Amino acid sequence: MKILAQAAAGAAAEGLAAAALQLGAELITVEPGKNGSESPLYGGLRSHPDLVFVPAGPLADLQELRTATRARGAALAVACATPEEALRAAAAGADEWTLPSTTPAELAARLESAMERSRRSSLPQAAAEVAEHLQYEELLYDRFTGFPTLPLMLERAREMLERSGRLTLLYIEFVRYSKLEEIYGWQKLDEVLQSTAAAVRDFYDQQRDAQESLLMVSHAGDDDFIFFTDLPEPVDQAERRINELAEALQTYIRERLEQDHGADIASLFDIYIGSTTIFRNPKIRTERMIYRGIREAAQAARSVEHRERSRKVADLKETLRQGAVYVEYHPIVITATKEIYGYEALARGSHRAMRSPQILFGVAEEANLIWELSRLCRQRAVEGMETHLQAHQLLFINIDPHDFRDPAFRSMKAEDLGIEHPERIVLEITERTAITDYPAFQVYLKEFRDQGFRFAVDDAGSGYAGLGSIANLQPDFIKLDISLISDIDTNFMKQNLVETMVSFANEHDIKVIAEGVEREDEYETVKGLGVHLTQGFLFHKPARAGQGPR
Repeated sequence: MKILAQAAAGAAAEGLAAAALQLGAELITVEPGKNGSESPLYGGLRSHPDLVFVPAGPLADLQELRTATRARGAALAVACATPEEALRAAAAGADEWTLPSTTPAELAARLESAMERSRRSSLPQAAAEVAEHLQYEELLYDRFTGFPTLPLMLERAREMLERSGRLTLLYIEFVRYSKLEEIYGWQKLDEVLQSTAAAVRDFYDQQRDAQESLLMVSHAGDDDFIFFTDLPEPVDQAERRINELAEALQTYIRERLEQDHGADIASLFDIYIGSTTIFRNPKIRTERMIYRGIREAAQAARSVEHRERSRKVADLKETLRQGAVYVEYHPIVITATKEIYGYEALARGSHRAMRSPQILFGVAEEANLIWELSRLCRQRAVEGMETHLQAHQLLFINIDPHDFRDPAFRSMKAEDLGIEHPERIVLEITERTAITDYPAFQVYLKEFRDQGFRFAVDDAGSGYAGLGSIANLQPDFIKLDISLISDIDTNFMKQNLVETMVSFANEHDIKVIAEGVEREDEYETVKGLGVHLTQGFLFHKPARAGQGPR
């Protein structure tokens, strides 16, 4: 259930929030604004709420809003301050109205009644008309962001081109969002995309307030946007203005993502903006010119991405030269007691652009510097053992199958890293790269086992580390991927899979680690299933060496 409401203050806002909570409804608030398709309220209607709740206004405005909500199959409730306003709401055809004396419990009942009244008044023919209207609207407005889609923007862009004689297009390409989905799951990606779209909307509104005709924005696809802008300045000034817009937008979105989702998520984010300017030519069809311009701007964005990759390679080389890598230690706890069993070493680049391990190792792989980076990260991880780990605690270090091709790693001895007790080191095999030769790989593992090192298989259940890998590698630990643990308390199939894995592990003297436990219900579930060890933000945040767990 979704409720769209104009923002209120004080007791009215608290009462509405309490009513929404009682109904189990998602509450979306928008700021007041003028009526019409560009107002925040009418923009919010494109998210398809079940009910719209607004303060009383002029009869004509309420009637217009009633028409808009009825077209979308949504109920309309009106907050009235006087009996006269209540009569006006009734005259406009509102499904329900309230007075200031209405309690949160009564308000919840009235809102529920409004939705029921709206449903009953929808005849089959009306329901078909609503479905047809929504289908048509989704062709014009993106349901996820609320922005107009390209077909609608073409007409507006044509008007701008005809009026001013030229049109500048900015193609905004978001990268690494697919990597984010791979790591954290589609639910987290949806949340990040919603934050991104909200940031773009806010940025767009701020810029448009400064000059009404400055720009328009269209949602071009899964996670890309197109800005249509009219920049009448000379070419050199227009280019500087475009660069200013691009830099400001990138900063604005990054700050929003960091605020909503934390620094690790924000560090994965990058945007590349390409631009082109087209000029009116009566001999060429306007739509064709605009589509060509979009292609040119998209190609320019990819050229920017290529240049940025070159810059990141240079940053990585500087990182390696300076040894500018630090390690955060993420604790792994004994599920039954919550005592710390060991720590996983998570590498981070000291430079902001290199902070994310996904970016750090991704750039290293592109630049053929993966061995050099891995050596540095292992050294940094071990250096913190004396200050951060107690004598009985284990250190889990991520190892990629690529590392076993590094002669320096294959011939590595415990003393090379300054390790006195190799049995405290767990080499955690992150199988993002396929193991193509298991017999040779098993020989390498045996050489490390003979020294005392232990092994863990990471990402079990993610699609990378299947049962075949577990059987071939014969690990001491199996780490269950976050995708298998997230919301396990409500997913009986996940519970059955984990229970089976724990039973298998017990038979073969293997310990199971549940990764990504963030809620108490998830913890209680894996505890009840007999999972030996647990890791996740429910217990501790990662901490740099010397800081202790947080």
